Amino acid sequence: MLNKMNLILFGISHKTAPVEIREKYSITKKNNFDNKQYIILSTCNRTEVYTTTCSPQETKNEIIRLLEVEYEDLDYFYFLKDKDVVVHIFRVASGLDSQIIGETQILGQVKHAYNKAKEFGMNNKYLDDLFKQAIEVGKLVREKTDISKGNISICSVAIKMIKTFFNEMENKKVLIIGTGKIGELVAQYLLKEKMSYIFVANRTYEKAKELAEKINAKAIKFDQLNKELIDADIVVSATASPHLILKKNVVEEIMKFREKKLFIFDLALPRDVDPEIRNLKNVILYDLDDINLVVEENYKRRLKEAEKAEKIVKEEAEKIWQQLEKKLLSVVEQAA
Repeated sequence: MLNKMNLILFGISHKTAPVEIREKYSITKKNNFDNKQYIILSTCNRTEVYTTTCSPQETKNEIIRLLEVEYEDLDYFYFLKDKDVVVHIFRVASGLDSQIIGETQILGQVKHAYNKAKEFGMNNKYLDDLFKQAIEVGKLVREKTDISKGNISICSVAIKMIKTFFNEMENKKVLIIGTGKIGELVAQYLLKEKMSYIFVANRTYEKAKELAEKINAKAIKFDQLNKELIDADIVVSATASPHLILKKNVVEEIMKFREKKLFIFDLALPRDVDPEIRNLKNVILYDLDDINLVVEENYKRRLKEAEKAEKIVKEEAEKIWQQLEKKLLSVVEQAA
């Protein structure tokens, strides 16, 4: 007897695990998943693997192996099947499952995961349908509700936190480490605050130069980083490096040459900044989990809109799951 084809999801997120656990399973490239029919959604707040299978438990075990999940970390992960997967990805795309309810970056990240899977031939027609619909539902929720009003994201929350520290930002020196999407977004937000001393660093100098030209900033070579840290007011680090960029002993030495406080925002996963740095005098360090301190302020304002969004997601998931279930069942019938 043939088993039913199932839609499954195995993942970890900010809701189930702290940053030091999540960063171990962040996927910044295809890794072990080459030639697999999986869609991988990997962001600073989640790593999720979506696929279809007739053997859910076996496939789950394979994903655990491919992610190299340590036994003691298994309880941080969740495993969903069928309609629950549809509801989940619709909630994710709508910003309902985000650290900041209604944030807009996640919809782009869902699109990116879908496009990458297509590019590498890792999706199938069922995953294709699921993600296309998730993207449409994400758009629909934002059209029908004010859940994303104010365009709040991790980057804008970080900027809001910076603004609470400085009454006047125009003459402050900011050092951005990393030229990816987050680094660029931070730079754009800072430009809106009319900051005129923005420096960009990246291991590849040409990339630093490219971003600096876009935002009228100054590019610096990576080996100049320590020198620029001496008089920086704010550091925002958001690289894709698997290793620490700012180590405690280096920052400790730099602080001997300065009297003012140094504010560091580590927006990377894995983390760029040694967490022990927060124990140094005159150093204020915030990582992704610390952003939650400000996130709470946004929740109350958005809960009403979230209720409307949940209703839309529930209705759309019910409708789409009925269509998907028929397609998944037809696979088994054709094979019988």
